[in-house]
Amino acid sequence: MKFAIEKCVAWYGNIRTTEDWQLWAKGELEYSPEDDLPPLKQIPPMQRRRLSPFAKFSFHCILESLGDNISDIPCVFSSRHGDLHKTAKLIEDVATKSDLSPTNFGLSVHNAVAGLYSIFAKNKQAMTAISAGEDSLMMAIVDAYAKLHSQNLEQILVVYTDQIVPEQYSPFVSDKEQTLAIAFVLSKAQPDSSMSLSFEPQTANHQEDEKLPAA
Repeated sequence: MKFAIEKCVAWYGNIRTTEDWQLWAKGELEYSPEDDLPPLKQIPPMQRRRLSPFAKFSFHCILESLGDNISDIPCVFSSRHGDLHKTAKLIEDVATKSDLSPTNFGLSVHNAVAGLYSIFAKNKQAMTAISAGEDSLMMAIVDAYAKLHSQNLEQILVVYTDQIVPEQYSPFVSDKEQTLAIAFVLSKAQPDSSMSLSFEPQTANHQEDEKLPAA
């Protein structure tokens, strides 16, 4: 499976710019968690206020990776947990018999960021939202690659976002998970610039998915 990555932007704690990632790759910059959020000044305040931290991380990477090309590119969105902080609050409200916010409910679904981006960018191209456990990013790449060739696309955007899960869910996930957002523009492989991924059968025994806590 060969393809080219034309532009890639990621937000990972204090590692955000191309220079940051180059320093990190050389071992000259260590990761540290940061609580600040992308400013997203290009988004009108009314729309910006509707964005959760999860959505803001996603939007930063999307807009920075696309530049002016935001309204006519197909997209694949991916996340293992989705906006779990928002969903967990809704579940808590159900458990305590509190009133649910229709807006929060509507923005908690797995394709919420795709919808918000489509509205902001007036992008009417095809978009999908994928969740495949620990393989969510890889399956998004596979889906994007398939679309790139089956639909003869020139480019497709891949977006992956996940946050550290709420405290009540932390016993059920890897302690290595950190907040990360990444967006990159995929295109067909070029002779002078391409990446290659291959798959091999899994030989290790798979453990059953651990049960999540009940509401």
